[in-house]
Amino acid sequence: MKANISLDYKVLKKDFIYVNILASILVLGSLVYLILQKIDLLPDSVCVMHDVLHLYCPGCGGTRATFAFLQGRFLYSLYCNPAVLLGAMLILHYEVGVILTLVKKNGKRYYCSNVSLVVLYVVVILLFTVVRNYLLLACEYDMLQDFFINYS
Repeated sequence: MKANISLDYKVLKKDFIYVNILASILVLGSLVYLILQKIDLLPDSVCVMHDVLHLYCPGCGGTRATFAFLQGRFLYSLYCNPAVLLGAMLILHYEVGVILTLVKKNGKRYYCSNVSLVVLYVVVILLFTVVRNYLLLACEYDMLQDFFINYS
């Protein structure tokens, strides 16, 4: 049997505000970092895992995926790195769900309050990383480089 846990709307609202402030700071910081890179005040970012081991880390292709996502090229974003599109969907689920919960105030949660979606997200990203590196090592197919050569 599920225990009926009442929602504390004040705490939910406060947490929602804190999460959004933190997310805004991270997004603005990332944009400032990218702008400073574009005007050559910061060096291009490097991936230590790719430079040392010649393998892709779970974040490789994330910048390209982000720019593709912002341009509305969702399949291309998914191809470069699914973390961006799936992460955006996860955030949208949380944002809309909390807003509905706060507006309706009927005792129901309209978002997943356990970590199952986050665990699924991490598993998908790790599986993608393993498949991408398998293709690189076993099949000599570099997903990021070969796609751009054929895509041009």
